[in-house]
Amino acid sequence: MTRKHHSGLLLGILAAFAVQFFAFEYLGAQTPAFFGIDSNNILVNLAEATGASTFYSNGIYGQGVTAWVVDAQLAGADLYPALAITNLTATYLPADAVTTPGDHATWCAALLGGYAPPGYYVNTGIAPGVSIGSAALATTLNPDGSFDMSTNSIVAYRYAASRADVLSTSIGDSSDNSGVGTMSGLLDSLARDHPNTVIVAAAGNDGPDSGTVGGPASGYNTISVGALSGPTNYSTVASFSSRGTLQTAWYDGTNTSVYGGGVASRAGVDLVAPGSDIVMPVQVTLNSINYYSIAGTSFAAPLVAGGAALLDSTAKTYFNASITNAATRSEVIKAVLMNSADKLSGWDNGQHIVDGVITTTQALDWAMGAGRMNLNEAFSQYTTSAVITTGSGISETGFTAPIESVGWAFGTASLRGHNDYRFLNQLLGGQQLSVTLAWMRDRTWNSQIADYVDVAQAELDLMIYRITSDGEQLIAQSISPVGTVQELSFLLGDPGTYGIRVGYSTNLFDFSGTYAMQDYGLAWSAQGVPEPGVWALFFIGTGILLFHCRKKMLPAG
Repeated sequence: MTRKHHSGLLLGILAAFAVQFFAFEYLGAQTPAFFGIDSNNILVNLAEATGASTFYSNGIYGQGVTAWVVDAQLAGADLYPALAITNLTATYLPADAVTTPGDHATWCAALLGGYAPPGYYVNTGIAPGVSIGSAALATTLNPDGSFDMSTNSIVAYRYAASRADVLSTSIGDSSDNSGVGTMSGLLDSLARDHPNTVIVAAAGNDGPDSGTVGGPASGYNTISVGALSGPTNYSTVASFSSRGTLQTAWYDGTNTSVYGGGVASRAGVDLVAPGSDIVMPVQVTLNSINYYSIAGTSFAAPLVAGGAALLDSTAKTYFNASITNAATRSEVIKAVLMNSADKLSGWDNGQHIVDGVITTTQALDWAMGAGRMNLNEAFSQYTTSAVITTGSGISETGFTAPIESVGWAFGTASLRGHNDYRFLNQLLGGQQLSVTLAWMRDRTWNSQIADYVDVAQAELDLMIYRITSDGEQLIAQSISPVGTVQELSFLLGDPGTYGIRVGYSTNLFDFSGTYAMQDYGLAWSAQGVPEPGVWALFFIGTGILLFHCRKKMLPAG
């Protein structure tokens, strides 16, 4: 196969929006959010629909977080009378980039975290406490919505990633369905180089056909986001939303290799969020709001980026300083967002019984990934408990750590080894157990030739065991050989003591010849176990840093 280099590349803005003008009766003060329109033509507060209001009730709005939007054009702080984004604090224009602000970039920035003056709550973003940066890529804009880039303009991504806690991008190369294009390689390498920068990318609008996710979302280290439909009350994937399955391929600087002879076996979407029938106000009068109705995965992606910013802000505001670095790792935030997602009707990650064991080699649903972002559940999982075995001076593998029934972990796996997490309390039959494992492909960027090279990809596996007096009984396993996510979600059968195992069996490929350690993020939830509301993250000791303290952390709000 051939891979697409950015030289002469036309990238597309991943959006579709109506130019119809609508008006609604003025709403007055509302919970900070934009609004969607449901099947009954009623406004839906997207902060409440996504669960973001849980963060607000605990004093978290994104404060302490810098979020960058990288788009064809810059976001315009006051492009429309009703769209005054007062927290747009930084911009970056490469030497030959287009200087005029654009609708698309402005709307993406506003949805992520735009803050408007009092009285304009209808255009306040999901994380209004962030500081927003905007970087432009386009050197030439084309009538069909595509645009040209240059070697100079590609630097916008590098500039933003080095300064951002969260980076959101809603542009793409629809031809790169294998994640080996320049944009995919660049963003994956930036995620690897800046592991505390969460990078979110729109999956594309080429659905409902399969295998249509484009780059950079078709890469491995970003969070790829699909869109939910407003007319279905954001409970089904929009027909236009791109989806898997995708091929798995890698590039050694000269040749591109394709896994399994080109068989499509990898999920291309990680999460879905509202992405159609979204109210974008353009003018507010005393009695009405005039707005455009917009749709596209372009606008689902910044909502997920806003969710990542709220988690990052929670860590920086309330967590012990000694664990903030681990808590804000992109692998951890990705795992938490995915594991806490709602499994919508029809969700299917290919789980089936093999020799009595629940097994998936697919890991995620082809269209909705892990499911619909649920920030209320993400907040609960993020703030209940954690286990950290990797940090400054700490790198432990081959351990067994006790865990609460809800929480997250950051760890390191060693080749041909495994790490175990054993639940402190017995789990009950009939409980829903969900576990998500996320890690990164190792990709490096060569700025001299403006291209990337793949180094290695670890193959991690996720397994659930029941521990009895007779030993360990394998209950379930997610063993996709090609991606960088494993996920299980199933009902437990018998009550008992259970454990999670992260195994590192082999490498999908390794051009270094020495790749043998892999950092990862892990999140889990056993629904139905009585849990405290929100507990402090308090870590003791210097080896395995384990939380299971029962101390209230956040204000009741």
